[in-house]
This record gives sequence, C-alpha cells and structure tokens, in this order.
Amino acid sequence: MPTAPQIVLTTFGSLGDLHPFMALGLALKRRGVSVVLASHPDYEGKVEAAGLKFLACGPSMETYRQNLGIDAAQIIRHFSQDHGFMLKHLVAPYIEQGLSELRPIVRQADLVVSSSYAYTAHLAARLEGRPFSTVALQPAVMLSAYDPPKLKDAPLVLSPRTELGRQYNRAIFWIGEKKLSGCLAPIRAIYAKYGINMEISLGGVQSDRMTLGLYSPLIGDVAPDFPPHTEIVGFPFFDSEDGRRSELPPQLEAFLSAGQAPLVFSLGSTAVYDGEDFYRTAVKAAKALRQRAVLLVGGESPLLNDDFGSDILCVPYAPHSLLMPRARVNIHHGGIGSTAQALRAGRPQLVTPVFGDQFDNGRRIERLGTGLSITFDRWHKHSAIRLLDRLLSDPAFAHKAEAASAVVAQEDGAERAAERLMQSLPVTV
Repeated sequence: MPTAPQIVLTTFGSLGDLHPFMALGLALKRRGVSVVLASHPDYEGKVEAAGLKFLACGPSMETYRQNLGIDAAQIIRHFSQDHGFMLKHLVAPYIEQGLSELRPIVRQADLVVSSSYAYTAHLAARLEGRPFSTVALQPAVMLSAYDPPKLKDAPLVLSPRTELGRQYNRAIFWIGEKKLSGCLAPIRAIYAKYGINMEISLGGVQSDRMTLGLYSPLIGDVAPDFPPHTEIVGFPFFDSEDGRRSELPPQLEAFLSAGQAPLVFSLGSTAVYDGEDFYRTAVKAAKALRQRAVLLVGGESPLLNDDFGSDILCVPYAPHSLLMPRARVNIHHGGIGSTAQALRAGRPQLVTPVFGDQFDNGRRIERLGTGLSITFDRWHKHSAIRLLDRLLSDPAFAHKAEAASAVVAQEDGAERAAERLMQSLPVTV
C-alpha cells in the first residue's frame, strides 16, 4: 500500500505569513498529504486546532524580547526603520537552532516548501538533499526589474517602459544588496559553514524547481525575469483567531447591526504593537467625519479600557473575512493578508504602510484604483480626514473595489497551489 506523501511547510513572521501556509496545508491535507507546518512556537495551538501537525522551530516573541532587551513595540520600530535589523537580529541568530529542529523531519520529506525568508528550511533541504520549492506571498519579494516593488528608500522606476529603465532598476537592486551585504554576511557564513555555496538576494531564497506566487494576478503577474517555473496562483484565505471556526465576537456583531457600516481600522498582528497613536488619530478622524468606526487594537492595547462613545468600538481582533465586507472603508497597514482580505471584501481601502512590502502593496492598491495609500509616519488627523473623505465621496473607488472583489472571489490560491505541488512531487511518491 503506497504511503502518503510528506510535505514540510515552513514560514516565519506575522499572521500574514502564517495564515497562507495554514490554508495551503489544509488544502494539501484534503489531498491525502501528510503535512507538517514548522514555524514560531507561539503558533502551535492555533495550527494544531486547525487540524495540522506542527513543529516548533526558531524563536518565540518572548525569546526576541529577552535576547534583544526591548519590548515588542520597540522591535517593530527598529524593524520598520531598518531592513537589516531583521536579517541581523531576528533571522541570522536563530538559523542554526532552527536547523537542528528541522533537519530530522526534512530528512523524511518528499518536498519542502518555504516562504522567501525561511533560510532555515532552504538550508535543511539542501543538506538533506530534499526537493525544495518557494512560495512568494507578495510581489515585492520577486524583485522584478519590469515591475519593481515600491521600497521605502529605493529610487526605482516603478513602470519602466524601456530596457534602459529596467537596467537602471537592476543597478538599484545591486546597490541595495551591497548596502545590506554586512547584514547578509552572517547568513552566508552559516551556509558556508555547512559547505553550501548559495547566492542569497534581497528577496530571500529562490527555487529553480518551482516558485508559486500566492497572490492575485490583479496586483502582479509573471514577469520575464522571474525564476523559472513561476506561477501566480491567487490569494489563499484563512483568518480564524484560534484555528477553529471563524466568527465575530457578539459585541462586534451587535455594534455592526445597530447602525450604518463603519470605518474599520487594523494594523495586523505585528504593527499593532506600536499602534496606539495611530488608533487615537483614527478616532479623531472618524468623529470629525461623523462616521462609526471599529478598531482592531490587539489584546494588549490600553485603548480597550477607553470609552470613545457609542459610535466607536475597540476590539482585540476579528476575522477580516467577516468584518471587512461590512465596512464602508477598510483602513489597514498593507500587510499582504490584510490587503487580500480587503480586496475580496469589495470595499475601498486606505493603506497606511509601516515597513517592508507594505509600501508596495499600497502602491498596487492605488494602481488598481481600489484605494489610496499614505505612509504610517504621515498619518495624522488632517491627512486621515482628507483621504477618508475622498474614499467616502468618490464612487469610483467603490465601483473598482467591487470589480476587483468579483475577480478575487473566484480565486482559491491554496487549492491551486496544492494541486501544483502535488503534480511536482517526485514520481517515486
């Protein structure tokens, strides 16, 4: 009797990184695959509650706090200001620990699938001689000279029409890698220690075997300079708080049913740690515009103890899939998970990027015409009022958001990715 194929999925980061892999893992499990999802220890309960096997790999948030001697809000501030901080302090010091945890299970795997910055999984697969594929969760990590990401400080030509423009973009990428070479050096040194000579780019690790873009072609399609065997398969969706059935808290359901659709403000699961000023500004803007508002402030926020009146509700978390379709406008940080949910919800968006790919995701939302974008550091009462008033008063944003929603609603990136991965398994499986 043939044994079930074994696939190891590995991702690190926020819920925006975890949820797509949970959706993919469940789609693979429905096809009879034995799936193990490896990630931060913090996610164990959630992943196992969803019915997936879990392997704790790498540091927890508490480990980061203890080793860096700073709280979560300070970590987010450092991370948002310096991409090198992530590589030097959040990634490199934990690769070898993760490698010892991951190698025994990778050794038995028929396929290893990781996100772009899961160096541990890539190295484990190389050392154990196992097939390796990459999942790109957002267009930014693909670093195409044809459709480059909007990065915070890089002066890229965002829509190059000529080869000269694309050559210029390649030069900017090269300069960026040189600037970050010191931060990448510890990672390269670990590869070298194990006898693996591997080129590592700003976009993380890549696979010559298969790269799946787990995002919608609406925000970025395959470009000529993508890795071989790249396919854009669409957004996956999973957003249960505890890994079980998604539902709105009773207090939130009652609020939504009691009046007009609100503005919904969210900073995801990471930027939320440094979000108190953002949310207080959101309250002022909503009141000035005479709009009801829901604020997803995280479980540790002092705002949960404040009384902003009957038209403002603060809750720790709510499934975006259930809340965002009931908003007038969705205001979020531009993480790829929030961006996907907001597109599927079919409501105008205001993106307030904090770091990394969020700037690029905001730019792509503006390019679609489904929303506007303003950087987190420019968010204040007057700018918020001005942009929200545009989104509320101009019907073109709502029309384009509805059209985009109709496309995204037909996508099932997790199912399509699972099918492609199954097709790619070695013939001996």
